[in-house]
Amino acid sequence: MNEDSVARQVFRDFEAVLDECLTQMNRGQSLEACVAQYPALAAELEPLLRMALRVEALRQDQPPSPVALRAGRQRLLRQAALLRRTLEDQTRPTRVPWWMNLQTLMRRSMVSTALATVLLVTVLAAGTVAASARSLPGDALYPVKRASEEVRLLLTFDQQIKAQLVGKIDERRREEAQAISDRRRVAELSFRGRIERIDGMQWTVGGVAIRTSEETVVEGDLAVGTFVRVYVRSVGDGTLLAMRISVEPEIAAPQPTASPSMAEPTMTATATPTETPQPTEIPPTTRPVQPSAATATPSPTPTATGTATPSATPTEIAPTPPPPRDVKVRFSGMIETITVEAWTIGGQIVIVDENTVIDEEAAPAAVGAVARVIATRQQDGTLLGVAIIIERAAEIPEQPFEFQGLIESFGSAEWIVGGHSLLITEQTVIEGTPQKGLLAEVKAMRQSDGSLIAVRIVVRLPTEEVQFEGVIQSVGDGEWIVEGVTVRLDAETAVEGTPAVGAVAEVQGLLLPDGAVLARRIVVQSESTGTVTPTIA
Repeated sequence: MNEDSVARQVFRDFEAVLDECLTQMNRGQSLEACVAQYPALAAELEPLLRMALRVEALRQDQPPSPVALRAGRQRLLRQAALLRRTLEDQTRPTRVPWWMNLQTLMRRSMVSTALATVLLVTVLAAGTVAASARSLPGDALYPVKRASEEVRLLLTFDQQIKAQLVGKIDERRREEAQAISDRRRVAELSFRGRIERIDGMQWTVGGVAIRTSEETVVEGDLAVGTFVRVYVRSVGDGTLLAMRISVEPEIAAPQPTASPSMAEPTMTATATPTETPQPTEIPPTTRPVQPSAATATPSPTPTATGTATPSATPTEIAPTPPPPRDVKVRFSGMIETITVEAWTIGGQIVIVDENTVIDEEAAPAAVGAVARVIATRQQDGTLLGVAIIIERAAEIPEQPFEFQGLIESFGSAEWIVGGHSLLITEQTVIEGTPQKGLLAEVKAMRQSDGSLIAVRIVVRLPTEEVQFEGVIQSVGDGEWIVEGVTVRLDAETAVEGTPAVGAVAEVQGLLLPDGAVLARRIVVQSESTGTVTPTIA
């Protein structure tokens, strides 16, 4: 067993011991009794188990809020991704003796970062994670369930065990889809499985009945037997309506490769039995090596009895595995989490690095946005992002928005109040007569695109009265300038006399918040009598 395999096995053994101790403690076993069972690991186990007791004491009985769950899930996935890279770096073969690598792995990786992450998942297994085991899409604890699965995948290095775990998770998603259908709940979810039946609009995928429609997006060549991912919406009547069906490569457990040295010799049908090497069946994952000049090829030599026997013993050549091929994966989904190391999109973890292209031309990248993903499936089953194209911005639900401001303009379809543009609809309630410069109290709803739809506008009239005289400097439609003061006129303004520039006017009105005067009565005199300072009545 090489250094890499030994290090990974030690990590799995220690994880199993830690998990067993935590399980026993949850059942009432004391910390000392657990540690006593594994004296060789006591130094590493005891501090972690004591930390587990402190974390358990702090754990709340009530399920955390959805916001806390999302934040915790992102932290958990970020730590798991960092852990994976750390383990890969630290378990890579070097010239250092293997026992020193093991010591470094145990004390640096496992005790610090690795076990801290495993401890978080395992300690909470008695509480939040355990409670989430039966949760379904839409439940408050469902993100915890998905996060624990994703962490287990990231921390599983053995390819055969990972393939088995992926199969169990796929089966769990199909059971959730069936449960959502049976309980007639409204939810959106996805699952993977093999197409078993196609009967018009009625399909069966992995034992789950779904219904397609003309709006169902089909990606790839689909037929009975194809392994696919299905995105469905439960409409509440027991029907799972397929929104998108895409071909997806199935992760299969690696099969042991047969060695040519294990081929059993068979007897030739001649008078003199001789052993003749039989060809070894080469699995699809390997290819034969073409014989070269240095390879001895058996040539038959006649014998006295007429039986051909090999003149040379064939050289056993081990099959060489083919170079790994990159499998391109394309899918779309909603962005669930965004971290430095990985994004979760449509329920799948996509690893990002400095070469991953993030296209935000159509919309910004944010949780809730819809993105199209082009990724490469690695040999360990993980997805490495090649490009993430944001197709649609996150849909933000309507939010109430209340404020006060001066009316800058108003019309039948749009007002501008305090710098905010308001859309006026038939349902908008307007109290009072709008006038430029008046104070308005606004209740509106902010839409997902940021626009404001006015629900109720209350126009507040000023209460401070003013009266002054001055020379008319300009006369406009609905607005005059009298001795440097802006005078606004509306339908209730009474004007006596003929307004003209240079004439003297006596103004009575209300002082507006912006310093203008809303005229209630204007008396225009025939001759200028000079400048009069405005006075407040």
